Amino acid sequence: MDMIENFNGIFNLILNILILLLFAVYTFRILFAPAGIAKEFNVDKSGIFIIRYLGCFALSALLVGLWILFRPLGPTGTWPYYNFIFLTAMLNLIYDLSYYFKLIDKDIGAKNSRLDLVVSTFLTVGSAILILNLSDKIYL
Repeated sequence: MDMIENFNGIFNLILNILILLLFAVYTFRILFAPAGIAKEFNVDKSGIFIIRYLGCFALSALLVGLWILFRPLGPTGTWPYYNFIFLTAMLNLIYDLSYYFKLIDKDIGAKNSRLDLVVSTFLTVGSAILILNLSDKIYL
């Protein structure tokens, strides 16, 4: 089987690749340029440890996603991965929206932009679409 067939069409394959590219960008920033993230969120240098620690989780998601992309069976049987991505993205979106609209953490000094909301929304909607469109494969 080829990748397009594994992902039930080019749309799902491209959506999956876009999500992996987002993971790659954020993982790179977290692991190799954490000072920029610390500055962005108003955290001193001591926060770099926890930023990189969380980056290990992002790297794990990226590596598993790449494995799924290139393995002969594609996403067959990988429902835990796709549901984990969806739940994480949805919870991130809820937090991003709550912080953006100052419902929580009003005075912590971090910045949150519309771009953060767009990324969280894309990951939530994109992963939900993949779960729905790949349900015939991921739940085997």
